[in-house]
Amino acid sequence: MMWRNYFKIAWRNLIVDKTYSFINIFGLTIGLASCLLVATVVLDEISYDSFWAKKDRLYRILTVETSEGMEGKSESSFTNLAATLQENFPEVEAAGSISKGNYNFRLDEHSTDVIQMNLIQADTNVWEMLDFTILQGAPEHYRPGIGNLVVTQSFVDSHFPNESPVGKEIQLVSPYLSDSRPFLITGIIADIPSNTYLRADGIQISKPSDTPLSREGWGYFDEQLILVSSQTVIPAFTDKVNKWYKDYITDASDELKQRVNTYEFQPIEDIYLKSDFASQEVKGNPANVYLFSGVAILLLTIAFINFVNLSAARSIKRFREIGVRKVLGAGRRQLISQFLYESLLFFLIAALLASTLYGLSLVHVEELLGHRLEIKFFENVPLLLGFAICVILLGIMAGVYPALMVAGFPLGNALKNSFDRKGSVSVSIIRKGLVATQFVFAILVLIGTVTVWSQMRFMEDKDLGYDPSHVLSISSFATEGKSAELKQQIEKIAGVEAVSLSNWVPTKGSGSLTKRIENPQDPDQVIPVDYIIGDIDLPKVMGMEIKEGRDFEQRDNLQSTLVSVEDSEANDKVSPVILITQSTAELLGVTELGGAISNLEETPIGILSDFHSISLRDPIKPTVIMANNEFKYASVLIKVQDGTESQALDAVGAIWKEFYDAKPFKFEWVDDLEKKQYDKEHRQAQLFTIFSGLMLFLASLGVFGLVVHSTEQRVKEIGVRKVLGASAVSIVQMFSIDYLKLVLVSLLIASPIAWYLMNIWLLDFAYKISLQWWMFVGAGFLAGFLALATVSARVLWTAHSNPIHSLRSE
Repeated sequence: MMWRNYFKIAWRNLIVDKTYSFINIFGLTIGLASCLLVATVVLDEISYDSFWAKKDRLYRILTVETSEGMEGKSESSFTNLAATLQENFPEVEAAGSISKGNYNFRLDEHSTDVIQMNLIQADTNVWEMLDFTILQGAPEHYRPGIGNLVVTQSFVDSHFPNESPVGKEIQLVSPYLSDSRPFLITGIIADIPSNTYLRADGIQISKPSDTPLSREGWGYFDEQLILVSSQTVIPAFTDKVNKWYKDYITDASDELKQRVNTYEFQPIEDIYLKSDFASQEVKGNPANVYLFSGVAILLLTIAFINFVNLSAARSIKRFREIGVRKVLGAGRRQLISQFLYESLLFFLIAALLASTLYGLSLVHVEELLGHRLEIKFFENVPLLLGFAICVILLGIMAGVYPALMVAGFPLGNALKNSFDRKGSVSVSIIRKGLVATQFVFAILVLIGTVTVWSQMRFMEDKDLGYDPSHVLSISSFATEGKSAELKQQIEKIAGVEAVSLSNWVPTKGSGSLTKRIENPQDPDQVIPVDYIIGDIDLPKVMGMEIKEGRDFEQRDNLQSTLVSVEDSEANDKVSPVILITQSTAELLGVTELGGAISNLEETPIGILSDFHSISLRDPIKPTVIMANNEFKYASVLIKVQDGTESQALDAVGAIWKEFYDAKPFKFEWVDDLEKKQYDKEHRQAQLFTIFSGLMLFLASLGVFGLVVHSTEQRVKEIGVRKVLGASAVSIVQMFSIDYLKLVLVSLLIASPIAWYLMNIWLLDFAYKISLQWWMFVGAGFLAGFLALATVSARVLWTAHSNPIHSLRSE
């Protein structure tokens, strides 16, 4: 069979030129493996919540709060809105409350070990909407009088090895409960796939709420899903629901009816990529999908170009072989077939090696992402077949150019092992164009890497308006009336500088509550103002700067700051005092401190420097701080001296055990919270660094192929120059100029593209860097340096060879 002969000759050629074969296979392997890994991440990102059997009919209810000139969306809606829709609209087949939460359990009532579980919180209607695979028990039958808990198989394997926990009780411990609460494990389900926004270790099942939907237009909020019939047209259904709700709130005030909430219905498959709600932990970004898709394509393109360049360079050395084959009767078709089979052999070997590297690297990618990848090429037959077909097609495409180039040259030129002038020029232009394309891609990613790291550094170094260093935060808990005494005991610890009780912790939300007040500039417009409620020591603990007026004093401690209190002596109303941020004072027109403000119920006594209560992705919001000394629920913020963190933490833990032995001691350092906000960006920066390194490496291989091609053609010229006294450095300089020109052209092409793309990426941040000239020049300099190093290494090797061998004709 002819194909067997082609492969045999291809294998012999591969063995004969081991250096060329190694470089080509190595470059292809890196390119294919990288492309597979990135493609896996992209496919996993777009697969979220696509595995539910009823995914096409499941929708989350979004609340749209509308004020004049303002609109904001929330992932929650009034309790039992979904159930009320089911009662009033035949399109709704099922409805229920479904959200996420973190819980702490003890496997035994007397155990001191706490297990943290990430749970789905759902009512019993969840079984009609989401198709969990039940392995043991009957969790769909609710057990009244006790908490119902359904756990995954992985949880059972970790905590109940070699036994079934179904029917056993475990104890919920919560900072909001004075005693533990029993939960009955009613069933075991198969592990919930990680590619869902509901990623969890189990489900906490409760009865549906019996609170009727308020006709006054207010109430408690929770997340809710609905299952609609297959014939439902969502836009028309949305209009019907909003018209119905406007008529439903018959008892609402006239003011509320003017800005009544409206509702949207978000497909469950859109929740992961198209949500940016602070409370939703598992969420993605469509920009990342496009970004990584582009990176995968670029990596594969660079590897493809490398192979073409190296194959074309090597084919020049085989001109005499081709000439002899033609003399012996080989036709154009046979010569092309031979080169195509060689190309296929290289791609098949590289594909096998890339598959091995892909399998070994997946675990590291999962560690970097922080979760398991559910979509994998070699666990999915269609994807595996698609990969195989792509490898074959790429192998054929990559072999076409060198095959046509060699088979098309005249017999005389082939036997003399030389190009004609026209052929040499056209081949040189094509090959230089391919290498320039590689450097355009590499410089694009390199500029992206510099931009991402620069933004990371900017966010880490930016003045937040407070000092998060050495501040310990105890997570929110039910104080049980002991908060003041707890604070006093912590203040006595050596190394503790200040302590504050607060309903707010940096990064955990913009405030304790939000009030909508009239805009003094435009009475028809409403401004949402975030209220942070803490004791008088909060500004001191967080190192906030008073720009004007005074800080809180002991006399400002009020038992209630949410409503005005009546002064019995003056028979007059005393307004609670507040600190107001500088931008809020300007927005509300506060020009005088200590007096009542018409559109505020409180009296500002001081103006603070603006501070970032949440991440730098969001602009600073209108914010005030209100003093309070009585907390039913609170967090504790503790400023400790540098170097005493460990001792202070141990002492705080001991005091906590004395006050709240049944409550878990949950703490975090505020500066760690600040860093965690940008975990996603840090992962992006790490990935960008890896990708830019790979692309520069592959681009350098492309330069190497071009240099090999040039030195093979100009080997006699190099020999003559050496005989005439030229130094190796002058020969390197002669060759380097052309390649540095290629890098410069690549930089000019890549720079405007990178500027456009990175400005789009930076739009996610309200506070961001500006792209600087040095980012582009630095990327070009690094690319030029690598190109120069690659050229120098190859040319010096050729220049140091004995000119006798390059000058002789026979």
